[in-house]
Amino acid sequence: MRLLEETGYMHIQATKPDTIGVALRDSPVGLAAYMLEKYPLWTNPEWKNLDDGGLTKKFKLVDLLDNVMIYWVTGCITTSMRLYAECFSKEYFDLHMASIPTTVPSACARFSHELVYQPETVLRDKFVNLVHVADYEGGHFAAAEEPELLANDLYIFVEKVENNIDANNNVP
Repeated sequence: MRLLEETGYMHIQATKPDTIGVALRDSPVGLAAYMLEKYPLWTNPEWKNLDDGGLTKKFKLVDLLDNVMIYWVTGCITTSMRLYAECFSKEYFDLHMASIPTTVPSACARFSHELVYQPETVLRDKFVNLVHVADYEGGHFAAAEEPELLANDLYIFVEKVENNIDANNNVP
């Protein structure tokens, strides 16, 4: 049910990015509302019924406003949405990009409240050189929610890759 409730944005951005983009580009309050309503719900769905949706439980308002302002002053909300339209088109699906394995060393930090949570077996089908998988408490905005935790996870991944390079004198 949560996936259905929280993916309406994906449908509109995949099918009508210019319509929603123009509306949001014309209204700073609309842009802030569209962006900020996702933060608490994608961070922890248990916060849904709190008065402020839990918006400030993990985030500072000034940091959230900074993020909104990046899109507002650059006028790039529409172009950021076009990625959905491009990746959910018949032309893209006809390329069968999802079936092409990724062979470079890869890692996945999975956060418990992310909208889609991939089992390791599914990840390994796509990322055939998956050298690191870790599970953490948190949601979609991991870099903003838990920046130190995510940075440390990246260091762990890099160390694993470097150690493998040192041991074999080549990139796996």
